[in-house]
Amino acid sequence: MAIRIDTPQKIRFLKFIYSQKDGVKSGDIAGKFGIRTSTVTRSLHELGEAGYIRYDPYQKVVLTTEGENITRFIQRRHRILSLMFNRAGLSEHDACEQAEKIEHLVPKEHVDQICRSLGHPRKAACGIIERDPACCGEFI
Repeated sequence: MAIRIDTPQKIRFLKFIYSQKDGVKSGDIAGKFGIRTSTVTRSLHELGEAGYIRYDPYQKVVLTTEGENITRFIQRRHRILSLMFNRAGLSEHDACEQAEKIEHLVPKEHVDQICRSLGHPRKAACGIIERDPACCGEFI
């Protein structure tokens, strides 16, 4: 049974792992975010048990197919939220920061509703918005 990715820390870890195509060691994750390796290890165990990553101590952490799928959604959600904030008048930097603070609270159906209200955008300040056929099907 998969857990919800409901903490900003786990979201940051998944995004970082996703950005490292060949995998990453837990010590590198700790260094990137300035936290203790034991803190990273605890979260990695949970993400591994949920089926989002392959994690063996002393080996590189890599995403599973399910982990790649959830991380693509996480990035899409972040970019749509940041675009919404930016269009409401926040600077690109502030929009990105605010999106990161709340993104773990926003469910997919609300992300899709925001996407529709924004006209199924293709790009946000922080990158390309990947299309979700369930939301943007006729616009792909």
